[in-house]
Amino acid sequence: MIAHLATFTFRDDVTDAEIDALAEDLRVMAAGLSSIRRYLCGRNLGLRPNGAHFGVIALVDDQAGLDAYLDSPSHVELVAQSIAPLVVARHALQLELTPEWLEGALEAAR
Repeated sequence: MIAHLATFTFRDDVTDAEIDALAEDLRVMAAGLSSIRRYLCGRNLGLRPNGAHFGVIALVDDQAGLDAYLDSPSHVELVAQSIAPLVVARHALQLELTPEWLEGALEAAR
């Protein structure tokens, strides 16, 4: 399993309403993609200084699932229409979630 994480730093003039609309657009997009197993997005809680404003975590099975998500027409359009106009910086990475890690995470959640 792969975790795709992306963070966004917004322009200073981006409004709460624009951020809320982006979050909703992302959730709708994710719900329509079968390659995404779990999806979470939202504002940074701001518990530590110097963080990004917003983040996304998408869990997919493998490289093919990641490609299906990131290259899907709905994601490409959302990036162009809803994300790019708001963002001054974006960072992303992918982490492999090993079976051992996943089992430990499930145990911790119980």
